[in-house]
Amino acid sequence: MRLIVNASTLSGSGVTQVAVSFIEECKAFLENTYLVLVSKVVVEQLTISEFPDNFQFHVVAHHPLSGLKGGVELRKIKKLQRRFRPDVMFSVFGPSWWKPYCPHLVGYAYPHYVYPESPLFLKLSLKEKIAIWLKKKIHISALNREASFFVSETDDVSNRLKKLLPDVKNRFYTVGNTYSSLFHAFMCNPDQSTENLLPERSENEFRFLSLCTFHMHKNLLILNKVIPILNRDRGGINIKFILTIDDAIFESKFSAEAKKSIINIGRQPVHNCPRLYMESDSLFLPTLLECFSANYPEAMYMKRPIVTSNLTFATSVCGNAALYFDPTHAKDISEKILMIYHDEKLRDELVINGSQQLTKFPDASERARKYLAICKTIAKKYK
Repeated sequence: MRLIVNASTLSGSGVTQVAVSFIEECKAFLENTYLVLVSKVVVEQLTISEFPDNFQFHVVAHHPLSGLKGGVELRKIKKLQRRFRPDVMFSVFGPSWWKPYCPHLVGYAYPHYVYPESPLFLKLSLKEKIAIWLKKKIHISALNREASFFVSETDDVSNRLKKLLPDVKNRFYTVGNTYSSLFHAFMCNPDQSTENLLPERSENEFRFLSLCTFHMHKNLLILNKVIPILNRDRGGINIKFILTIDDAIFESKFSAEAKKSIINIGRQPVHNCPRLYMESDSLFLPTLLECFSANYPEAMYMKRPIVTSNLTFATSVCGNAALYFDPTHAKDISEKILMIYHDEKLRDELVINGSQQLTKFPDASERARKYLAICKTIAKKYK
């Protein structure tokens, strides 16, 4: 099979991690020939020299919608496509903002459009709601125009997406998300790097890791309310929250009191993620909206207890492997954080449950195999 892997428009941490993992796993499938289109963010996570001869890479320097430069870039891509003669293209996450000459499988990861009941929308201004509505119209139109088939990370998202795209019945697939094979490699040799990513712990310090970029739906600003409650109620307990967001956003968005309990280390490359879990004690994810967060299986694999939102996208993935809170209620969040801190038996129980829950997810190799099987099926349909 001659396959274009399109990861040319990706910049967010979660979608980039999935794309990098899939591209890396494709090394094992030597029967295929790959043209890999990557954004600058994605290519930074790859060592292209380590890929075999059946891979061809092209770095897309400008987004297809970025005016004249984007148009020039798009012409380059279309020339590459003609020379490559693909059987199918897989855009790991869309829209791609252009339509290939071959069948096109597009990954979907926009929770805003399929979960309108999210409490996020109660927090948004009218202007922000209108902006999301306009983006939804544009994105759904682009997906309808560009894609032949769709793949989502949960059946719930696939079923909801069908209602948004009623004209493409029977063209939906589901492949579950998972942790990257980097986690397995790390645990096989956890001492491969002796340099810690986080500063030395202070006395009795307990660390909650929030491994995500800053977006409104991630709800990280709730820490401005949670931390003062903890400072009042915790009685000298030393709790730190580990954030991985841009420094400028951290400095401008968080209160002086909150900053004293936060260690912000900025955006991190994918290969640093396993060590961040190892250097932390629990996953803290107060998110209001997700299609699927790989943080959940990552924490399970790294044997870290999870404390997260009591919303269906989380409960359907984590089951009894997480302690849940109301993500809009700072007092409830602080109480659950203190439960995790104080109750070692609870932490151990969540870790055990997480190991059992993890068996329901594919590993990175199996996920890649499923994606490629779908691509092969699609290619055969069009021959």
